[in-house]
Amino acid sequence: MMNQHDLDIVVKPAEESQLDFLEEVFSPGNLTKPQYRRYEVQEKGEGVYLIAWHQNHPIGHFLLRWSGPQDPHVTQNIDVTHSAFLEGGLTKDDYRKKGVATAIIREAERCSRERGCTHIGLEVSSKDNPEARRLYENLGYIDWGYGDFQISWEYHDKNGTSIRSDIVIFMQKSLA
Repeated sequence: MMNQHDLDIVVKPAEESQLDFLEEVFSPGNLTKPQYRRYEVQEKGEGVYLIAWHQNHPIGHFLLRWSGPQDPHVTQNIDVTHSAFLEGGLTKDDYRKKGVATAIIREAERCSRERGCTHIGLEVSSKDNPEARRLYENLGYIDWGYGDFQISWEYHDKNGTSIRSDIVIFMQKSLA
């Protein structure tokens, strides 16, 4: 069993030539092609799709948007001007608790500061992901203080289209 110090993690933006491979690794069977959609955000200059690599194998990702969260529940309660937003985070099961998410988030924070953002935020499941919430708190993210809210998204697979949802909390961190 490896500990996080044994991993040589490299975090860098996704490249177009990697997208089919990233789909196979991160989203097998998902016909919505989420890695392509995340890469489109990067191509439009609206963010960067950060991939964590270990020995040429993708082991985690986050999409970093420059525009802050788009959820009306968040934007009507706090000012997200100059705020970056992390979404779509994932670490492969075999690499959890080994520093992968921390490495991606630290790179996202560095990129956000470089871009002139003063804050960075993310949403985390309120009930189903206490380990992620602890990680974010340990990295300095704080509960925004306006409670939980629901997010929803479409998922397409061989069985058709379904709507998935989760109850989340918004957390943010000052980059000052």
